[in-house]
Amino acid sequence: MISSRHSRAPLVLIPGVFGSTSDAIVPGTGPWGFGPAGAYYEPFVRQLEAMGYRREAELFIAFYDWREPVPYAARQYLYPVVQEAKRRTGASRVILLGHSMGGLLARAYAQSEYYQDDVERLIALGTPNAGSPANYAYWTGAALQTPPGAPVSGVSQAMQRFLADLGRLSPQDPLQAVRAYFPSLLDIVPARGYGDYLIVRGREDWRLVPQTEMKVRNAFLDDLNRERDLIERRQIRVTLVAGVGRGTPRYLRQAAEAAVEPHVWAVVNTDGGDGDVTVASVFAIRGERHLVEADHLGILSASLPLLARQ
Repeated sequence: MISSRHSRAPLVLIPGVFGSTSDAIVPGTGPWGFGPAGAYYEPFVRQLEAMGYRREAELFIAFYDWREPVPYAARQYLYPVVQEAKRRTGASRVILLGHSMGGLLARAYAQSEYYQDDVERLIALGTPNAGSPANYAYWTGAALQTPPGAPVSGVSQAMQRFLADLGRLSPQDPLQAVRAYFPSLLDIVPARGYGDYLIVRGREDWRLVPQTEMKVRNAFLDDLNRERDLIERRQIRVTLVAGVGRGTPRYLRQAAEAAVEPHVWAVVNTDGGDGDVTVASVFAIRGERHLVEADHLGILSASLPLLARQ
């Protein structure tokens, strides 16, 4: 049980996109904190504290600049927190608890060359281990069309607001601003293991575009997944928690006529996900697998009974 008080490893929580704020990201917001996402993370942290994890004693939070590429963020932000957690507690190993992109930072460290053999367990909640097609739409067009009347997740709403703000920095070429100020988006587009996901109009009918024909590739996740056996070889126990029952982008369908790689995409949803990440993407690596009825942010509270039993 992660709630056991005896001989337990310290817990390092790594939030997802938009789960860290500070002057480094938005001037005037002050020191590191959850920002608006605290409405979800703070209750989660309080429940972890109720399990006996005192903040800055057994529970440490790895805030980071989520705009930066994941390998950079893991090295510059997560690694120092892991070392501090060990120093303060005297423990030799920690538990990494990552939500969404936070799970990718956890993997980036656990599979890195500078890994210190200090992770006992990796828990990933709603982590896009094979990427997400919505991020491809944002990376190539800074926009995404959703089905009329379909609910839009809180993360998607925050993403669209943030990308709109970035677009104002370069109104003539909003993509330039997105790619300059938010390079980590490329790290969460679908990887090779996700499968084909772009639907375009062919000469006679609609067709899927093979990933081998696509110009945009996720080299980071392809490399990470190619070496995923490192996690087992390093004897790190993995727990994966996926949300289900929410309309979640599975495919992108061409929404406007264009020559090559059109920049306007419409979502084709599946119920096999949490509204942002599909179950298949979360389960793209090996580990204990658990499903919860929750959306991408609700997966935090929905996973608490499971975490208490582990």
